[in-house]
Amino acid sequence: MEETQQSRKKFIIKIYSSCLENNEGVCELKNKKRYYAKAIWVDVKNASKSCESNQKVGYEECDKTKDKEIMQKEWKKREKKQKVEVAMRMDNCKRMQCWTMMKRLMVGKYAWIFKKNDQNKKVMSLRNIELKLKRSEYSKVDDFGDDMRKVFSYPLGYPFKSEVYKIAREISQAFELNWNNMKKKWISQEKIEKRNV
Repeated sequence: MEETQQSRKKFIIKIYSSCLENNEGVCELKNKKRYYAKAIWVDVKNASKSCESNQKVGYEECDKTKDKEIMQKEWKKREKKQKVEVAMRMDNCKRMQCWTMMKRLMVGKYAWIFKKNDQNKKVMSLRNIELKLKRSEYSKVDDFGDDMRKVFSYPLGYPFKSEVYKIAREISQAFELNWNNMKKKWISQEKIEKRNV
């Protein structure tokens, strides 16, 4: 009887930090992005020959995917800049009106109530809103209104009978009244502008 010799093989998994040109049997690792693995069966006797054939690494395909990712990131950055620029041009007048409304609270008689917010960095404060207005981060007018309401929510958390709560409630109600009037005014101005165009 002839003995059939079966060649001994080892199972090797190679991990690459870049994509292979020949990506047969290559897959991207789930837990580490941009790392690729390839499984190879290697003859124990002729290990050097089989390894040499598998070490030809090409980078063309990976370069293409990286270029696409870079282009997508740049495109998103451009879109964000355009949105901010459009908001600045379109809402410059509104931004100034929001600025004056916010400044009155910062400098006014009851500014001490809102200065307590500045100590707690997690809570929205008038300084945060001021920075957002300077940087033109508000794309919508309602975002400013929401942030102002967050500022009021901190002093409104005091007990009902306390002086801080009473003053904050009055200021909050006055803000809501002024805010609704300003929004109505802006809506009517936009309607007039649309008619004229």
